[in-house]
Amino acid sequence: MTRRRRNTLFLVLGLAAVITLGIFGAFRPKAQAIAVREYVVRNGPFSSTLPETGVLQRASTQVLPALVGGNIETLNVRAGDSLKAGDVVATIVNPQVDSALATAESAYAAAAARARSAAETNAVLPAQNRSSIVQAQANLESAKVSLQQARQDVAAGQQSGLGYTGTTAEEQRVQADATLAKADTDLHEAQRVYDANRDLFTQRAISKDALDQSLARLQQAKVADDQARRERDILSGQLSREHQILIDRVHAAEDAQRQAQAALDAAQSNAAHSKSADVQAAQGDADRAAADLRYARDQVARLVIRSPMDGVVETIASEQTDPLRPLQPGDAVQPGQAIVTIAGRGGFVVRTKVDEQDIAAVRVGQHARISGEDFGGRSVPGHVAFISDVAQKSDDPSNTSREVITTVALDRTLPFLRDGMTVDVDITTTQIRRAVVIPNEAIARDARDKPSVFVVRDGVVKKVPIALGIAGDTTTVVRRGLRSGDIVVAEKNDALKDGVAVRPQPSPSPAGG
Repeated sequence: MTRRRRNTLFLVLGLAAVITLGIFGAFRPKAQAIAVREYVVRNGPFSSTLPETGVLQRASTQVLPALVGGNIETLNVRAGDSLKAGDVVATIVNPQVDSALATAESAYAAAAARARSAAETNAVLPAQNRSSIVQAQANLESAKVSLQQARQDVAAGQQSGLGYTGTTAEEQRVQADATLAKADTDLHEAQRVYDANRDLFTQRAISKDALDQSLARLQQAKVADDQARRERDILSGQLSREHQILIDRVHAAEDAQRQAQAALDAAQSNAAHSKSADVQAAQGDADRAAADLRYARDQVARLVIRSPMDGVVETIASEQTDPLRPLQPGDAVQPGQAIVTIAGRGGFVVRTKVDEQDIAAVRVGQHARISGEDFGGRSVPGHVAFISDVAQKSDDPSNTSREVITTVALDRTLPFLRDGMTVDVDITTTQIRRAVVIPNEAIARDARDKPSVFVVRDGVVKKVPIALGIAGDTTTVVRRGLRSGDIVVAEKNDALKDGVAVRPQPSPSPAGG
């Protein structure tokens, strides 16, 4: 066989093999494409929110406390009542405050009178000085006599009006002790006679009537002895108390003598001098008395608690020893103790607690959306108005992290909103106008936690690494790796890998009417 014929034969056999392989390949079944949810990447807005729950409150609330102590006299409001500024909410009764006002009024009247008198008499000082010295000397002598009498009364245990008449305290004690001693003696004697008669009665030496008579005398002696002992004890206590009264009277008399001596010294010292300093001093006393009077009147005014603003009564405070019972007339209150809480008629705010790990993303001025189960599908816009400077322990024992009180102000309200309602708050922590955004379900991660997506091109997927940006609850920003118009698989599927054929998952048919 020539070389040309051999080459021709090889060529024919090769063509036949190719044709055979093509025929078998055409009839071999293709791998079925996987149905997947596809997402077309677009440049668009992105936002992330922080969902929280909170309590709806009036923006302005004020606790009205008791400004003075006492007892509640009237409580004129109930929870839910409307108030005008100046309305009387409650009144407190305190006799000491009323008495202090009366005392301050009297003291001011006296001080003012002394100031007027000092000014009027300053022109006639020489004659008045002489008269003042004579009067001061008389007052001193009178004070000495009173002190001497008070000391004699202490020594004798006597004081006018205490019922001692002419008998001293020691004489009364001696008499009471003697009466008690006699009663003790009579009791012992009655006991001896009764014991003897009882023995005689046992021996049938006396009658039962004689024994009963001795028993009656013994009982009478016991009563008399008890009475004498009680009277002696009562007298002892009375004398001790009255002795202290006499001691106090001595102290008062000593003070009076010192004051009288000081008054005489002053009168003698100032006899040849002008009394302008006395006028100034008297006026100073009057000014201080006037200040005390203003304070006393202010304290009386504080017995009436008035609403400082138009608003609504939120709560009545509870009684201090019984937190389940609201305050009521007659209850004692202390200065600073809460009486009622009033909410103003302004807008609403939401007080919410943000976990400490989330608070870094929250800033004053961020937009928020307020909704709730009772909102009927509606929501209200708001904004973050205040973030507390303190992180506090969570009310939930299972939550070890701390929380930060955050206030969200409502930009408008709804008619059915009420103070105390529980609401949902979504705080917009991030807002980007244009970004490449994909669903979170489209992100796959390898063993080293590197992110990637499966991009669909001509019905086949290819794994593409990406760099992620800010993540939200449902979507994430892609910084690198994708561009607008790319199609990605928007679901987790372990069957996906490079080169696998896919097809779009059909959209669900709309439900029939």
